Amino acid sequence: MADAVGVVHVHSAWSHDSRDTLQTLRETALARGLRFVGLTDHAEDFDAARFADYRAECAQWSDAAVTLIPGLEYRFEGYTGLHLLALGLMRWIMPAKPADFIDETKGAASLTIAAHPVLFKYQAPNEVRAGIDAIEVWNAKYNTRYLPDPRAIRLLQDIRRTRPEVVGTVGLDQHDAANDRGTRVIVDAAAPDPLREIRGGRFQNKGVSLSFGPTLDWPVYGLPLLEATRFVFDRVERTQERIAKRTAAK
Repeated sequence: MADAVGVVHVHSAWSHDSRDTLQTLRETALARGLRFVGLTDHAEDFDAARFADYRAECAQWSDAAVTLIPGLEYRFEGYTGLHLLALGLMRWIMPAKPADFIDETKGAASLTIAAHPVLFKYQAPNEVRAGIDAIEVWNAKYNTRYLPDPRAIRLLQDIRRTRPEVVGTVGLDQHDAANDRGTRVIVDAAAPDPLREIRGGRFQNKGVSLSFGPTLDWPVYGLPLLEATRFVFDRVERTQERIAKRTAAK
């Protein structure tokens, strides 16, 4: 099987806090051997007309070599830290609440993901648990590029007890292509729709330190070992940050 390597959770200059044009993202994807880029620009920066223009520009810079897949990231008043991603979004929606997002993305988006669970303290609302397609178990911005998030994995495993179709994904959360944090999603190159493959659990996650499948059905010792490794790594990283700050202040 030939592999198609891609990335998801990527922001472009269509978002207020990002710098890369869609042309730049295409050129970067070609340079890095990526076949698809799952975009998730900030929904609050759009209206229906601007979203239509965005979809048109994604199509303009897409071809058989690289596909730029339009998508948006939604936030909700009263739900601190809860960001939901709608990838492969085919029409404009502006849901006010998480339940609206779940309803309105049906038939409108190819894949929905609950992003960086650390920000919503791993407490997903019931409607999200009941309707989301995927949990982002490794956000390369918030969890660092080196290891996934054990608590996000536990959230995924808990949801999968009643909804085994839910998958775990890795995401770049990229706002500047110059800073490549290395997480990738790998699907069958012969598959016509990479998002359908991800939603169906037919993919592999890959980072700079390890690779794993969509269900994270690890051996009994796997998650405790990751938690211990993560604990040590985070302590080392915090110490390095303190040293760097003291050095910069001198």
